[in-house]
Amino acid sequence: MLRTESSLQSDGQVEEGCGCSRKAGGTHASTKCWHIHCREKRTVATCALLLLCVSVGTRSSRAVSIAAPPIPTKPYRVLLVVEHWSDPYGLVVSSEVDKFQPVAALLKAWSIPFDILRLDQQHLDATYLFRRSGGIRYGAVVWLADPASYGDQDVASLEEATRAGTGLIVVDSRALDSALGKLLGLKFKDFYTSTDILQVTKEHFITRDVAAGKDAPPAQSHDYSKHLWVQPNNAEVLIAQGQHPVLTVNQPGLGAAMWLGSPDLSLLCESPFWKNLFFRSLVWSLGYAVLPNVDYDHSIIFELDDWGTADKGFLSYWRYLEPNEETIRQHLIEPLLRHHGIASAEVDTGYVDRRSKRVVSPWTQKFTDLYGLNQDYTSTRRGLRTAVEAGVLDIESHGWTHMEPDLESPPGPWWTADLAGEASMVGWYAEFADQRRGEETPAVTQIYHMERSLAELQEDFGQQALELKPGNNSWSTSQFNNTAGLAARVGFGLFHGDKATHYLDHEIVLDMANVIPDFNTGYDQLDALNPERWPDHPDGPVILGFHDRDIALDHNFMERLFTALPSNHRTLGANHYIGILHTQVNSSPDGDGFQLTFAQDGHYCAYFANHPSSWRLWLSDPFRQQLAASHPEVWIDGTRVSMKPADFSRETLTIDFLPGLGHSWKLVPAKESKQP
Repeated sequence: MLRTESSLQSDGQVEEGCGCSRKAGGTHASTKCWHIHCREKRTVATCALLLLCVSVGTRSSRAVSIAAPPIPTKPYRVLLVVEHWSDPYGLVVSSEVDKFQPVAALLKAWSIPFDILRLDQQHLDATYLFRRSGGIRYGAVVWLADPASYGDQDVASLEEATRAGTGLIVVDSRALDSALGKLLGLKFKDFYTSTDILQVTKEHFITRDVAAGKDAPPAQSHDYSKHLWVQPNNAEVLIAQGQHPVLTVNQPGLGAAMWLGSPDLSLLCESPFWKNLFFRSLVWSLGYAVLPNVDYDHSIIFELDDWGTADKGFLSYWRYLEPNEETIRQHLIEPLLRHHGIASAEVDTGYVDRRSKRVVSPWTQKFTDLYGLNQDYTSTRRGLRTAVEAGVLDIESHGWTHMEPDLESPPGPWWTADLAGEASMVGWYAEFADQRRGEETPAVTQIYHMERSLAELQEDFGQQALELKPGNNSWSTSQFNNTAGLAARVGFGLFHGDKATHYLDHEIVLDMANVIPDFNTGYDQLDALNPERWPDHPDGPVILGFHDRDIALDHNFMERLFTALPSNHRTLGANHYIGILHTQVNSSPDGDGFQLTFAQDGHYCAYFANHPSSWRLWLSDPFRQQLAASHPEVWIDGTRVSMKPADFSRETLTIDFLPGLGHSWKLVPAKESKQP
């Protein structure tokens, strides 16, 4: 502090630090002169020092006003390493035979891009793990394989990738390869059974809040299943069951390596505890994750089957009046509007006409049926189109005819068979599997029916159907006749039978079992609906099926249905859901910044052309610290948006987009960051 003259001490006392000495017997005046002289010299020196400080301070100020550090990020893509895949062509993932299905389904439900490497046909090496430029291809590797020997697999290349930044998550595997064990910092010791409770042994991002609510460790008192006992070397144990590690983490390089001792892969879907650990391990490995911002646990997709089918006019056990325009307006559209709902109409556009022995358009049919009902399908079409225009209905495919394609061969011909006998057999009314003859429907025939359905739905309603729901809950499952695989080939994005749902694109047909529950109901079955007994489904909506028949036989059915459902549940459109699943989230460096791109093509994601979308960005602790150091600016679709530094202190951020196909969300580090 620069001291003023008034601060100088008086009464002949030597000022502290003055540096002059007073001779014995010297007068007060002379002493004062010496102090004034000394003070003047000090003032000059002090001014010089201040100028020097200002100069140095200015240079120092420039030195600390530095450009913010770049935002280092990993590729937003996961490599799923599996031991075996039942489909030789690597297309269909089945919950019945593919052990890795629960993990693949979760990754798809979470919109995390992934590739599958199968050790039964592929050789792991650096070509899978590194780009041509030398950078890593994957932000994380999820290792689900557990063979007794890895043969000539180049697991050492995985060590290179991990040291370069790729995260590694090994689940339900003994990790018997020495290189794999070294990465994990542990070694398999034995199998064991224990009923000890699971306990968090070390606080970590992965175990944060693990004991709270649904994420609490499950009771082990009656669990006598076989578990894997691993011995840590360098790994830290985050969760243990007595002396047995359950979750470990090791940091062999830039990438972290984790081992998760889940008793079974299916628990990653079924148990909130195991699912939470797996998800947070993914976020820790990748640094971030982008999930749909949708409350799936309270979302329902309504599906109304059988619009346009012929059988309701002649089958004794399935006869009713096809809802006309007035019925659709009053008892479908209005209830949906009142409850802010949306539904899917599963439509057949091929009407099987017994009189002409031909497949004709249902929408030209206006007649009195065998039971004296005045059927008016022309009016039905007008009502469906009105519902589409009102925004409460998606038009989807229920197949072309809802009937066996071969209506001629024995025990046919069906055209002339007695409706009280052979023609009434249920097997005739399945389109994608020959239930009457106990055979599959050939692939070429199935494709023909699918393509006719798509073309005629476009012609009749101006709508691109994205979901196929096979009639009579019947389809072919063999490798070459697989109905879901064929549906993917012709452009459907979702395949849903009454008890199975598959995600579809041109590269994979993925069984979503344990992610998307489905139920059926009807006007005479609402008492048995019991939604309070539905399993939790935070990763996908419930699909609830019923029929046009229910509205025809009970005009109040839709209102009764909404009353039977919990008040906090909301409907989700099938095309909306398909658009979410098919949005491709990618990351890319942008100078020193970081950019997420949301690719939405005009076919699968057409819904978002006219509707907004919302996503939730999860951030790991290290990534949030990097963002805090970079003081980033946020840009959405080229426009800067306002965000506070505190926004990056939370684990999650919400990303909202306006209507339109394809978006970008960019973080740009501040040009200057002043240190205090």
